[in-house]
Amino acid sequence: MPPNKRRVGPGSPEHHGRVTSPRDRTTADVAPSSRYTPHRPSVRQRPDWHKGVGLALLIAGVAIAVLNDVMRLQPGTTLLPGGHTELYLLLGLAIGGSSMWWFGWFDRER
Repeated sequence: MPPNKRRVGPGSPEHHGRVTSPRDRTTADVAPSSRYTPHRPSVRQRPDWHKGVGLALLIAGVAIAVLNDVMRLQPGTTLLPGGHTELYLLLGLAIGGSSMWWFGWFDRER
């Protein structure tokens, strides 16, 4: 090996932060990271359009349930196709319940 070429080893300044193999790793060989990782919030923020879709679904579900009850209280009125039936109540509850996903109620905390 020529005299002007130096080897890069664990003690040399050129080796600072590099590890050649796992058994060469010591706390003195590894440089501290200069990267900053910001803290993640525990609650996920949904975009505004998600909240708009959730609100529209919630209003539609409540409207279907209320119209079904109005048809039950006032016989002879037909506000929904097929007249009063409990299936409209179940449909309104399903639509209103599915809107909760759009609001982020079922998101897992990190």
